[in-house]
Amino acid sequence: LSSWWLVRSVPDLQNPTSAKAVRKEPDYFLHGFSVKSFDANGRLTRELQAAHARHYPEFDVLDMDTVQIQAIDEQGQKVVARADHAQSQAETQQQEARTVLSGNANVVRINPKDGVRTELRSDKLTAYEKGDRVISDTPVEVRRGPDRFSGETMDLNGGSGEYRLQGRVRGMIMPTQK
Repeated sequence: LSSWWLVRSVPDLQNPTSAKAVRKEPDYFLHGFSVKSFDANGRLTRELQAAHARHYPEFDVLDMDTVQIQAIDEQGQKVVARADHAQSQAETQQQEARTVLSGNANVVRINPKDGVRTELRSDKLTAYEKGDRVISDTPVEVRRGPDRFSGETMDLNGGSGEYRLQGRVRGMIMPTQK
């Protein structure tokens, strides 16, 4: 038995340059799981929960169902994202790491300084890990406090706070009481 294990574990010495075919079907499954990330001081920075997940090694994609992500960003703002489905892809040489939320995608950010709640709703939202960017190529609704905006597409630059809505854009700004 140990000889068989040794033969299976040691790389092929006869043909060292042979490339193994990458599996197209999932190589592992997760059910009812939670993953937590902590900073250097031990504070919780992110928690991902999902009902089911499958990992596809061919593209290094984690495909998840009934997803909720809670995080604290660099400014101390709490962010909660939910969706019926999500696909998270690791960074490659061709593209940066991203997570695509689809099916009732909803992202809520609460500013700790003034308590203003900002919410994004769409059928599909793509969040890029670097650059704090969120884009949507499907109709999107942005709610910031009592104000509401909608457009056919959106490109959000989280660093500058700029929302670029395109297509049929509508907005409603409510008066403030002082």
